[in-house]
Amino acid sequence: TFAAMHECPQRRVTAEAGQISLAAAYGASPVGSCSNLTAMANRNLDRVLSPEYLDGLDSWPIETIREHRAECQCLEDAASYLRRLLQTRIDILGLESRARAKGEQTDIVSIVEQLPGVLVDERYEHSPNGRLLSVEPRPDQESWAYRRMMESSGGVDIEASPELSDAALAELAEQFILLERMVSKERRALHDVYDHLQSELIERYRSGRATVDGLLR
Repeated sequence: TFAAMHECPQRRVTAEAGQISLAAAYGASPVGSCSNLTAMANRNLDRVLSPEYLDGLDSWPIETIREHRAECQCLEDAASYLRRLLQTRIDILGLESRARAKGEQTDIVSIVEQLPGVLVDERYEHSPNGRLLSVEPRPDQESWAYRRMMESSGGVDIEASPELSDAALAELAEQFILLERMVSKERRALHDVYDHLQSELIERYRSGRATVDGLLR
């Protein structure tokens, strides 16, 4: 089921080279409840997007810039995954609504089968400054995204859509649409923060204050 795919992992997630865990990005211990991680995640997203986050950037050591860049990318990857979850569900609920308007009987399997490509594993996407983003979520990012989505919908997911009234179906779609707009805005803001950090590294390379190795690491 869709819900089973997103059960809260209770194990520590080991970051790959060049990455940090979602818990580390949020200043949290990797061991603990996912609900606590979600709360800390939302608070620290505000911290990263605040104007003060980049204060004194031009005087930061290279390692500090790289740490902030990794933090920003971790958050952006999680937001990108959440956005994909929401867009998929918005499309599925739209198909359900249109099928009802035609008087057709539907179930979750038949609805998903009408969405060729919407659940395709898009492993990579490109973004400004030549950054290559992996959109394959790690378990901590997956849990955060799913829990934030469920908070917006009151715990209702698309598995329940065939049993929902027309009004409840429309309300569920609206909640997902509102959250998708919010997450898209947050994601664009994270891009801006990342680009400021990347631009500072590039400028230091051009001016001789940093090495190529320091820029690419």
